[in-house]
Amino acid sequence: MAVATGRSHPRIQVTGDIRKVSEYSKYSNTFDSESVMNLHRYFLLSATIGALAACGSDSSGPVFKTPAAAGLVRFINAVPDTGFQDFRFTDVVDDVPNVEFVNLPFRGGTNVAFQRAVVGTHHIRVFMGSSNTTVGAPNGFDPVVVSTVMADTSFTFTQDVAQTFVFYGPARSGAQKFLITTDARPALTAASATFGFRTTNVTAGPVDVYLVPGATAATAASGTPVITGLASLATSAYLTPAVAAATSGYTVVVTDAGTTTVVATILIPPGADFVAAVPGGAGALDPLAGSRESGSIFTAYVFPPSVAGSKAPVFANRGVSLTIDKNPPRP
Repeated sequence: MAVATGRSHPRIQVTGDIRKVSEYSKYSNTFDSESVMNLHRYFLLSATIGALAACGSDSSGPVFKTPAAAGLVRFINAVPDTGFQDFRFTDVVDDVPNVEFVNLPFRGGTNVAFQRAVVGTHHIRVFMGSSNTTVGAPNGFDPVVVSTVMADTSFTFTQDVAQTFVFYGPARSGAQKFLITTDARPALTAASATFGFRTTNVTAGPVDVYLVPGATAATAASGTPVITGLASLATSAYLTPAVAAATSGYTVVVTDAGTTTVVATILIPPGADFVAAVPGGAGALDPLAGSRESGSIFTAYVFPPSVAGSKAPVFANRGVSLTIDKNPPRP
């Protein structure tokens, strides 16, 4: 785990290949029969020569390209007192996420999967997002706003290593910074009958975490906590509890450490089974992560409330959100 501090600083057009198809209507329709026949033969000869030439350098066939070596990255906005934010790689365009982590609101980013980030050291900046509105720009895109840099850091990405950047802390006092976790996801299989689960605590005090069984959302802690005394800004190790029964599930219940006072709850989705392809019909459907699906992996993020009167979405209380760290493999 690492913490990267933010520092403030003052902030592509893709053109397509437009192809014109000409019509032959410009040719006269008063040719005599021999002229039409000759013209037809000319077209056939031209087409044959073109086809033969194309056989030597066919640019319309599939091109097999090996992706560059890459790590994995995800950004989460946990700054409780400001508006939408953009998380951008500023030193490279290819093989990094360009649009997946823009205009993230407070508590945003948990619904975005890990994205590829080409191996190497990269420059990352956080800008205020274009969706933030002002009096002068009621629809957003205020140049002064979108050029505001909220954080500026560099990070070295390693092949096949997953990293989560949690941007947290109060922006009004300039204390926003990154909490960077390395996400060493457990190697689970479709037959292991277990799923992966851990928690990151972005609130001010320690918490306990329960996995309460049941198909419907639990509202109270019961049983024994699976994670105890998780400190502020700490991330637990991955646990591998048994998957829920076919008609059951699990609710994540977060409490103040050492008590049963509930901070927040969230029901883990049940997931969906792998569906094999139908010969001559529909293709296969991959399984979706859930409490009933072996090999699923989740992280629960415990967030603070938003600051009243700020540009952040209104959350009066602490809350918990889930990320899918990995979907289950096919059986």
